[in-house]
Amino acid sequence: MTTSEPNTHDRRSFLQASGALGAAGVLGGLAGCSGGGGGSGGSSTVKQKDPSKDDPLTVAVYGGTFKDVLDKQLFEPFRNETGIPVESKAEETSSAALSKLKAASNAGKAPVDLSIIKVTGILKGENVGIWHHWSPDEFDNVSKIADNLKHTDEDGNLVGIGALSWFINLVNNTNQMDSPPTSWKALWDDQYKNQLGLLSLASNSYLLDVTAEVYFDGKSTLQTKDGIKKVLQKLEGIKPQAGMWYKDEAQFEQKLKTGDVPAGMLYNDVTLVMEDKGAPVNSHFVDEGSIIDHGEWCTLNTSPHLDAAKTFIDYASKPEVQDRIAKNLYDPPVVKKKYSDLSDDTYKKIAGPGPQAAITPNYQMYIDRSSWISEQWKQLIIG
Repeated sequence: MTTSEPNTHDRRSFLQASGALGAAGVLGGLAGCSGGGGGSGGSSTVKQKDPSKDDPLTVAVYGGTFKDVLDKQLFEPFRNETGIPVESKAEETSSAALSKLKAASNAGKAPVDLSIIKVTGILKGENVGIWHHWSPDEFDNVSKIADNLKHTDEDGNLVGIGALSWFINLVNNTNQMDSPPTSWKALWDDQYKNQLGLLSLASNSYLLDVTAEVYFDGKSTLQTKDGIKKVLQKLEGIKPQAGMWYKDEAQFEQKLKTGDVPAGMLYNDVTLVMEDKGAPVNSHFVDEGSIIDHGEWCTLNTSPHLDAAKTFIDYASKPEVQDRIAKNLYDPPVVKKKYSDLSDDTYKKIAGPGPQAAITPNYQMYIDRSSWISEQWKQLIIG
C-alpha cells in the first residue's frame, strides 16, 4: 500500500488543504486570500480603485488543466466583454505561503481579490471576519445560483456565492476490471483487496459521511464523538482494500491508467478528461449517491477592487457562462437546473442523477472536531 504526497499544482489542492490543516485551516481555506481590518468582516475600509493593466483584478483558482479551462472559458470572455483587466492565479498551499498570507492579513493587504473557497474555509474565514459581505440586490444573476451553494451572514448578506461544484465517483480501469464497483459497499468487499485508490484525508475523502449514510443514520450519527467512533470502527474494514491512499489526484490518475491500482474513488470531471484523452477508464455515479462538493466565490474585505469583483461574480453566475464552463470542465453548473440549457445527455454525463441524489458532507463537523477527527483518522484508518 502506498501513500502519495500532495502536489501543490493539483486542481483541487487548495480545497483539500482547507479542511486538513486544523487550526491553520483558517488560512489554508482561503485559497491565497488574506484578511485585514483587525478581523472584522463586512464592508471594506480599503480605498477603492479601478483595476488596470498593472494592477488587475486577481482571482485565485486551482492550477493545471483547471486553470487552463477557466482562462479560456471564463477569464478571457469576461475580459473581452467588460474590458476589466483580470488575472487568474494558481495558488500554492505550502506552510510558507500560509505564513505570508497571515502577515499580509495583519497588514491589511490583499494578495488576491477573490477566490474559490471550500465550505469549511468559508466558515472558518467568516469566524475571523475576513470576507466582504454583499447585499443580494447588488447582483443581477446571483439569484439564479442554487440556494444551497450560497452562504449568508445573520442579516442575509452574501458571504460566499457558488462558483463550481463537482462529484467524487467510483472509477475503474476498463482493461483490468470486469466487475467494476458501483456501490460504496465495495470498499468493504474483499474481492477488491489491495485494488482501490482512496483519498487519504478525512476532510477530502468524506468517507465518514459515506459510511454514516450507507451503514448508519446519516448525518445524525455524526453529531457526537461516540457516533463518529462507531463510523470509524466500521471504516477500519476498508483498509485491506486500499491499494493506495492518495492526496494528489495526479498520482492516482497514473496508477489508474496503467492498471497498477485498477479502481477507486476519483473526481468525475478528472476521469472524464482522462477518458477524452484515450485512457481506459470509466466513472460511475454510485448507487447510494456519489459525493458532491463545491466551492464559492469569496471576496476579501481588504480588496481595493470590489466593484470589479462584483461584476466578475455576477458574470460568472450567468447561466450561459455556467453552461459553457460545464461543457468544457465536466463540472455541473451551479445555477438552478431550470436556468441551464445543457442537454439531458450532457447533464447526465457530468451530474448523473443530480445533486439531490448525492451525499453532501457534514462540513460543520470537520470544523468543530477538526483536530480530533484528524488524530482518530491517522490512528485508525491510515496509520
